[in-house]
Amino acid sequence: MTTDKPSSGYYGPKAYDSEHLPQQKRPAPGANPALPWFNQKADRKLPWGHTEDVVPQIIRRRNRPEVLRQFEKNPTPFGDLQSHQRIDHECYRHATAALRTRILLFFSAFGHPILIGIVSIPMLIAVAIAYYHKPSSTDHVDYFIEILWALSWVFVPLIACNLIPTALFKLFPRQLIKPDKGPLWELNRRTGLVTVFHYDKKGTWGKTGQPEEESAPFYEFDAYTSNELIHGGGVVHTLYLAHRYRNILIPIGTLIGKTNPEECYALWDMFQNFMDTSRPLPDIPLWEEHRANDPVTAEHDRRTNRPPRYWRDMDNDTWKQKNDEMALQVLRLNTPGRLDIMRNSWAYSPRPRRQRPVTSRQATE
Repeated sequence: MTTDKPSSGYYGPKAYDSEHLPQQKRPAPGANPALPWFNQKADRKLPWGHTEDVVPQIIRRRNRPEVLRQFEKNPTPFGDLQSHQRIDHECYRHATAALRTRILLFFSAFGHPILIGIVSIPMLIAVAIAYYHKPSSTDHVDYFIEILWALSWVFVPLIACNLIPTALFKLFPRQLIKPDKGPLWELNRRTGLVTVFHYDKKGTWGKTGQPEEESAPFYEFDAYTSNELIHGGGVVHTLYLAHRYRNILIPIGTLIGKTNPEECYALWDMFQNFMDTSRPLPDIPLWEEHRANDPVTAEHDRRTNRPPRYWRDMDNDTWKQKNDEMALQVLRLNTPGRLDIMRNSWAYSPRPRRQRPVTSRQATE
């Protein structure tokens, strides 16, 4: 899907346009300085272009219509807390919570009702089997007291992992719900730049409190999926961006965690579509409220008569159907088999041919 770019100078000179790629230096084979040496053979480089309108599952779940409607009713759930994260029509700036917040969230995950339910199934089966084989002389009341005592060693810690962090967040929100020192990285659609923020105590950040910024055009990065073996012989994948000519590595796969390769492909397509100024913003709930602020997207929506609240006013049943269709589309992705449009932008630079040494006889002639 493409559209005519407005004539105004809204986008910067480095903005990514998949239809007009600038000429770039051809990278030397296997000479990417950002790739860890132990992953160069195991990781897979993903091609540029020929994207699909897809988005990873975890981002769909976090930004489903009912969540967006709740956010509209209460846009500041944590009061005047200032977060370093920014997601709008211009940029996707990623930031994490403070360490204390992440620790409490980590423990609260162990008390999630779904996890407790999963643990309960084998425990109940074990209790039923033990009750069936219990000695007939054992009193029922004493037996159940022993069972409850044994189960308490499993379920009490899990429930505490849920209740304690929840109570602490409600009692001390200003002390415990804190952003980290600053953003980690940013993809800017308007400027076309990818920026990494460095927090070195001995550098600029330690002296002035301002992070050091390292930027490069988006089209100079390549996407890679890493492979990691887990217990049981399984393999999980994550996505990261590596600069083609400099030592810049961005683990953007942390947004979706370690998962299957198709989810990584969907994340790569989503960010390519977001940064591509030859097309509108990805038509997903995450960016719907910002579509009118991007000139290419606003022109596309005006021409196609797209409802401004298409996702936010969608009922849950329709959303479930759309989500299932998207999940099937993601599973069918075959990103590694695509043609790489970025290869067409590499400037041809023939390698110098080795000269044969001149023998003494040829020299005399």
